[in-house]
Amino acid sequence: MTALATLAPVKAAPPAYVVPERVLTTFTAQIVETRGLLARIAVQLNPYDVRELALCLETCTLRVVVEGNGFDAGRVAARLDKIIGVLEVSYS
Repeated sequence: MTALATLAPVKAAPPAYVVPERVLTTFTAQIVETRGLLARIAVQLNPYDVRELALCLETCTLRVVVEGNGFDAGRVAARLDKIIGVLEVSYS
């Protein structure tokens, strides 16, 4: 027998830390006007942890992804709804 055949299998060490599950809320809206829209959105969403901001000019849609669960999603949707050019805000 070789020396390798007599060794016991080595178990992998558990990870040193566990990454918590991320909570993401996605807001979508129809838009009718784009000039200066991103600047207006940035001002309204400044206090939130925005991870993604996508504006599709072809389909006239806005997509905003906010990380965390310590905020009221209805309040964020209301902030977006106040922006000129943003219509029909929804979130999931």
